[in-house]
Amino acid sequence: MNLICDEGPTAAIGNLRFTNGGVYADYLVSGLPFIFLPKESQDRVADVHADLLRTLPSGALLSGLTVPVATRNITRRMIYAHPDLHPDTATAGDPMPRHTEGWVQHCRRWAPALARSRSRPRIHWLSLPLEYGLGGTTAAGGWRRRLDSIVGRDKDSDPSLAHYRELAAAMVGRLPGALFAKPASVEQIWWHWNYIASRHAWQRPLPGQPYDPHARLPGSAFTPVWKDPSAAALRGRRWRAARSDADIFLRTYRDTADGVADSYQVIVALEKYPDTGLRWPHATIFKVLDDLTTAATTLDWTIHFTFDTAEAAVATAHNVITNIKDQARQRGRHADSDDELYRKLISGRQLASALKRGSAERGLNAAVLITAAATDADTADAAISEVIRRYRSQKLELKRRRGSQATLWRALNPGTENTAALHEIRNPSTANAFAKFVPLLATRLGNNVGVPLGETITSPGLREIVLNDLIGAPGRDNPGNLVIGGSPGRGKSQCAKNLIRSWLELGAGMHLIDPTEAREHQTALSTFDETNKVVIDAKNPRFCLDGLRIFPFEEAAERTVDHLLPQLGYSAVSPQAARLKGLLAPGSRHTNGIGSLNQLIGFLQERRPDRVAVDDDLLIALEGLRAERLLAPMFDDTLRRPDLSKQLVIWNFGGLKLPSITEEYQPHLHQQSTPSQRAAQALYGMAVELAQSLFFSRDTQPDILVVEECAAWTHSPGGQRCANTVIRQGRKAWTLFVGINQSPRTDFGVLEDEFIEQRICLGFNEAAIAEDTLRWCDRDLQRHPALLTDYVTNTSPAAMPNYGDDSIDPRHGKVITGREGEAWVLDEFGGWGKVRLFSAPTRELAELYDTNPQRKRARMRRKLGA
Repeated sequence: MNLICDEGPTAAIGNLRFTNGGVYADYLVSGLPFIFLPKESQDRVADVHADLLRTLPSGALLSGLTVPVATRNITRRMIYAHPDLHPDTATAGDPMPRHTEGWVQHCRRWAPALARSRSRPRIHWLSLPLEYGLGGTTAAGGWRRRLDSIVGRDKDSDPSLAHYRELAAAMVGRLPGALFAKPASVEQIWWHWNYIASRHAWQRPLPGQPYDPHARLPGSAFTPVWKDPSAAALRGRRWRAARSDADIFLRTYRDTADGVADSYQVIVALEKYPDTGLRWPHATIFKVLDDLTTAATTLDWTIHFTFDTAEAAVATAHNVITNIKDQARQRGRHADSDDELYRKLISGRQLASALKRGSAERGLNAAVLITAAATDADTADAAISEVIRRYRSQKLELKRRRGSQATLWRALNPGTENTAALHEIRNPSTANAFAKFVPLLATRLGNNVGVPLGETITSPGLREIVLNDLIGAPGRDNPGNLVIGGSPGRGKSQCAKNLIRSWLELGAGMHLIDPTEAREHQTALSTFDETNKVVIDAKNPRFCLDGLRIFPFEEAAERTVDHLLPQLGYSAVSPQAARLKGLLAPGSRHTNGIGSLNQLIGFLQERRPDRVAVDDDLLIALEGLRAERLLAPMFDDTLRRPDLSKQLVIWNFGGLKLPSITEEYQPHLHQQSTPSQRAAQALYGMAVELAQSLFFSRDTQPDILVVEECAAWTHSPGGQRCANTVIRQGRKAWTLFVGINQSPRTDFGVLEDEFIEQRICLGFNEAAIAEDTLRWCDRDLQRHPALLTDYVTNTSPAAMPNYGDDSIDPRHGKVITGREGEAWVLDEFGGWGKVRLFSAPTRELAELYDTNPQRKRARMRRKLGA
């Protein structure tokens, strides 16, 4: 059996790849978010692709490759989320500050969970041919290359290197800026060669070494790959190896010293497109590969481009049209019974018409190759068979041609693509038409650094870790506001607790308002440093909540009056309100010795010469409030003031019911609201006002206000004013807002929600709320009806097995195992996608976060049994 070996690069200098077939400049280009985005965003992505295709040189090679990501790289991105460790603020070489050690330990705690996710995104690799000039592999460029070969010009001399670098800079400078083309390093070129040679068997992450234009690798670093079509040599076959479609594959293997396993690759060409084209925006043909990729397979794509001027492409199209007409004439009446020629004629006329439409148009001839790779032939065969089936449903034709694999492999490797007989599979098109396939898709969501949120599953086959850097948003001049919504039991509390724990480890100050009777946040954070935490329980008061004592002196009177008036039943313009403001003015308080509300009552009880009629009204009303059990902490001078400067302040308001906006602000209904409702509103509002006052007084550290199930607060005028102040102006004071709710649009849509840029939407039991939430996130459901269907029926779906027997199935009604915590995420930059949110990183934290009563009971029994 004749085994075939193709040479790799002969050298690499900077991002220049030297091969026997020419010199190339290698780049990584950024993908673009596209899936389920609004029409304007998707059209913009298509325009970027069209600009790319108008500026690429002929002979450019563009590939989409799936790569594993090392856990240590993700952990490093987490570590850099700390404000004092971020590359923009930290100085290289300085020792790590001691106060950041806790955050580093927290990142290490997450390492096992991150490793289990097996992050595997798609990268986009661009190789530009340089030896033919700025236009690429054109006829004129070919003469120039032959002349250089005859003269024997040294390719790696200083003048030649300067010429290649200048030419590469000119080529990449014409590409759209939205792609952020980044020169590959020599280590990355070495990685790329090994990836192509041993696809899927080569599972090393892409090196992160920065580009150095003077770095070099010799040809000996690029060890050869041996090719065995249909594994004929391995199986000892002495005649034609490919007996069926399942035998059409290529086995590549390396020298034993390389220590790389055999790779089984099936390479097919996209040879036929539907005559009517693909419906926009569902023309993203390569997303099929993202969806079907598995841990056992690698599915990649490669496109080799050649270009013609519009005039030359029109002439070619006219020749094709003429040939089709001649064939129809020669067939005579037999041509009428076969519409193939007619379809080709219409397609040719449409192409010629499109090429004549504008001076910016360009003739494009793309050769598209799809590669399925695995560590065994059967797995690779199964993967490519499913891809072919999916493409066939879109009227796209992929063919497995006998004897083609070794030849097609050359098209995947810069330097050998010109010997791959790609002319047989090219399809003429235009830059505008081919741009609709939008191959440069990005699935990444969230931030480059941050705390762990989950992993993307918008394309089920790929996984990419999603980090959230809410704390860093103000540094990017963006508001740091986040809403988490979803029905009970869908995972919003688990998500919030993970984020809260991470933010605290980052050193953020936090006031957390917990409305649950179970005091679940107090339990979840029970292991947090007790010396840096204070818990204020409205039902079991241990601290003073007198506004005159706990607010800063300058603003204590104003804020106390704001919270007292609704309880007293007086309007803000009443005589009683005017008298109260006068008595609590700083000068009056100092003169009359009014340092607390209890002292104010004592002052009003005195029979002084300056006493006025409304003093009796105020006295009666305040004494009534003092008798309220929930308001007792506002009038008890014996209680100590809480240390609100501690990092974590938890307000437990479990069991308190707030009045609605109608009950509170329509006089005839105000009297019907219960005293406990009005007391709850005073306490809730005071807690938030305290947090705002404290956070806005300091801007040297991040602070976060977390509110949960706060409908009555956000619907009250006072609550709206406070919430809008925080979400609108908090950025300037490094103050962040986080809301957790079961009906996010209803409760947060009444605010200035255009500043709530980040939203995490878990599953909802009611389709109407799910649809309303999607519209609140500005999703176009007429354009993307599948989004609503997926959200309602396929976001953390419940298992409902029904076998017809009487067996008891513990899975029934529970979320399908492995589908917990699925959510749709709108990130800081407008990105949108589906994410599987992380559960707690350790068993200890999982038990603290868990609010399921049956599981808690089972754990308690196990402990008692032990």
